[in-house]
Amino acid sequence: MADSPSKDQILDAAERLFAQQGFSRTTIKQIGKAAGVNSALLYYYFGDKEGLYRSVLERLVSRLVSRTLGRLGADTSPPLRIRGFIEAQVETFMANPQLPKLFMREMLDHDAAHAVEQIQHLAATSFKGLCDTIEEGQRQGTFRADVDPKFAAISTVGQVAYFFLARPAVRILLGAGDEGPSPATIQAFARHAADFALAALGSCSDVASKPRKRRTP
Repeated sequence: MADSPSKDQILDAAERLFAQQGFSRTTIKQIGKAAGVNSALLYYYFGDKEGLYRSVLERLVSRLVSRTLGRLGADTSPPLRIRGFIEAQVETFMANPQLPKLFMREMLDHDAAHAVEQIQHLAATSFKGLCDTIEEGQRQGTFRADVDPKFAAISTVGQVAYFFLARPAVRILLGAGDEGPSPATIQAFARHAADFALAALGSCSDVASKPRKRRTP
């Protein structure tokens, strides 16, 4: 489907409403009104509400994959690539604030039934790239060999995801006021999350200069 202002307006409006109300409570009529277009245009572009919903999820995941894979594919050390991955996560969530809420609603309300294809896409792209980076660091001796790469990848992803998913609680915990954490605070958390992940993996350094010596019993 070729891009057009009307299609972008529809996707933007649908994204907001699906995140706020969930899939079941959101109607085509509401989305059309919010987008400022005739409801018939939604059916023309997307077929039905489920087709529109899946297109919203696909657009968000594509943005996340594009940013994170770009950092994971950089010609740098595994620690720097992991730091870049976390920065890309944060940048994507800041630019797409509905993404965490929308996916949380989908998992709670529908057990991720509508998002299976997109989760599989994430698994085959960004998540695999993160696991591969961790394994590379393990082969180099930079990261601990006794850590399961998939578990470590989930933990790495989970730090940022939780920070944004639990934003109302984080706002209270940090004493951030009604507006929530400032951009500077969010960037500081991104640095912390990277430091935390690298420390858990066995490296607090941005650059792996020398392989770690393995301890002998």
